[in-house]
Amino acid sequence: MKWGNATITRREVVGDSFELFATVDEADKNFKGTVKMTWICNDPATTVEVKMVEFDHLINKPKIEEDDDNEKIFNRNSRHEDMGIAEGLIKTLSQGSYFQFERRGFYYVDKMQMVNTQMVLHFIPDGKTKGMSILSH
Repeated sequence: MKWGNATITRREVVGDSFELFATVDEADKNFKGTVKMTWICNDPATTVEVKMVEFDHLINKPKIEEDDDNEKIFNRNSRHEDMGIAEGLIKTLSQGSYFQFERRGFYYVDKMQMVNTQMVLHFIPDGKTKGMSILSH
């Protein structure tokens, strides 16, 4: 982060994935107007799979009226899950901890990673409409 801008020079397909090759220009610190990319090491020994959970509004209209049909205004698909890969250091966070995924938002640790238990993180809405919310893309 903040190393400078990188220029992708080559893309190679490897099986069902691909590799990008780039040159970094450390002197180029003009970050406005450039595409942002975040990555972590592709090493299962130092990364962890996490479940990211986000909740949408329970009611799908701004104001409830007396004659509204509850079945029609209730959002039955208000819970959304996304899987992600995070740096292994996240496993040291305790239940109830708050932290920020860079360029994604703030999260709350609902369940810690344990043997046969996946780490569960809850997205904390911050009121911004422009973000990396599951609901916004």
